[in-house]
Amino acid sequence: MQPMNKIAVDGGFEPFGIMVWQGAVTLGLAGALARRKGLPKGREQWLFCAQIALLGTLIPHFASFTAIAYISAGLVAIIMALIPIFALVLGALLGREAMTPLRITGVLMGLGAIVLIAATRGAVGSGPLWAVAVAAIAPLYYAVNSTIIATRGMAGLHPLQAYAGAAMIFLPISFVSAILSGQLRGVDLVSFAVLASAVGHTLIYAGYLWLLTRLGAVFASQTAYLVTGFGVIWSMLILGERYSGWVWIALALMLAGLTLVRPALPRDQTVLAQVRGARDTS
Repeated sequence: MQPMNKIAVDGGFEPFGIMVWQGAVTLGLAGALARRKGLPKGREQWLFCAQIALLGTLIPHFASFTAIAYISAGLVAIIMALIPIFALVLGALLGREAMTPLRITGVLMGLGAIVLIAATRGAVGSGPLWAVAVAAIAPLYYAVNSTIIATRGMAGLHPLQAYAGAAMIFLPISFVSAILSGQLRGVDLVSFAVLASAVGHTLIYAGYLWLLTRLGAVFASQTAYLVTGFGVIWSMLILGERYSGWVWIALALMLAGLTLVRPALPRDQTVLAQVRGARDTS
């Protein structure tokens, strides 16, 4: 989705304008897919939807859409790999994750990658230092949101139902903000990039919520491998981005850090996975 976001921003879209489109698409798509589940009910479920709207959408999206106007899409994808690293640190602070020497090393390597990007931003074309810092806000809030969900659950909501409910909250906020700031855009050619990003984000984020409730924040956050890898590849293929050696060193550091942070499956889950694998093979 990062190249689509870059195309939208370079085409004149601003954060709240993009989020209006995302809210409309999410409400329509997720609402249609989860129509049999109905609307969220009760205070607890609506509070959960508000959490998704604020911590999982409004704040991180505003940060990443703001930053991507100044730095390349590939670098934003690399910075997104901080999600599982932040999730591990938060899980350790809550006593849910163990900070082993290897994991501490992984966290330091991930942070080292960001420091390298910031220190060599002139050489890698990563834009102003504040943009790198703003881009890091998105994975931080994604990690906070993921940790809360892994700890407290989803208040009995289906992922698509929860995200449709969240859209009912962040869509009017985005719409009013876009009107007041003059960021609302009509339909044009660039809008198709926003539409593609909105559809992809709706389906992907709903799947991520599903994964969170079953395997926890740190394990689910390992999807950052895919976010980073495909973000860099698609940015090169679609946008023609090219990176200096410093970017590849930062990427290698980040991926190595993620490898060390990666949680091991508990023994019962490992055995279950082996049984399922054998059954599928047969």
